[in-house]
Amino acid sequence: MSITRSLKRVEDKNGFVVRSSPITELRGYKSAKVTRHYPRGFTVFDEGQRLEGVYLLCEGRAKVSVTSAQGKTFLVSVARPGNLLGVNAVLMGTPSGATVETLEPCRMEFLPVADLRKMLERDRKACLAVAMDLGGKLKEVMGQAELLLLSQSATEKLARLLIGWCGDNGRSEVVRMHVGLTHEEIAQMICSSRETVTRLLGEFKRSQILNVSRDGIVVRNRKALEMLARCEQ
Repeated sequence: MSITRSLKRVEDKNGFVVRSSPITELRGYKSAKVTRHYPRGFTVFDEGQRLEGVYLLCEGRAKVSVTSAQGKTFLVSVARPGNLLGVNAVLMGTPSGATVETLEPCRMEFLPVADLRKMLERDRKACLAVAMDLGGKLKEVMGQAELLLLSQSATEKLARLLIGWCGDNGRSEVVRMHVGLTHEEIAQMICSSRETVTRLLGEFKRSQILNVSRDGIVVRNRKALEMLARCEQ
């Protein structure tokens, strides 16, 4: 029996492509995992908290954020089905370096530390899967660092972020996305302010680059957005 159900390569309800996680490839391990359901806006664990196990996100999305000493919040990533949460802190034996809060109702499978260690000791495939998961997280963090450090303006940062989201939906010129993030949360991803994000989205809309509604964002002119992001064509 797998740790979680297999994930097919389909679009989820938010319009993003769901890719199979390496964790879903694990077979033949019976653990003391517990299925947990969380409502929208629930804090699964806090930054600085000692974790008793790892969480495998099966359904829904959750935001991963860190807070500076000055109290400023930076949204590091949005976790999707197939992502392991808390694995780095558990393996290192350190407090969590981030806070995880659900963006929508979520179903997660909780695997205690002892069971995780047994699994890694007995199953080489499990070790490889966890290593690949950690590698994916590192790649995501590097992408965020590039977005923040190499972009020269808030316009470029926001355009790069949107292009990254478009990348999850192929090369279509018109892309529909139910982002599910507030302007404040988007601002936290690019180290800007809510007012700036609201103003820029308004400018993009007036330039007919995209449309913004309660249902999400529709990118109408991907090439124009790439030019703002200084991305290669």
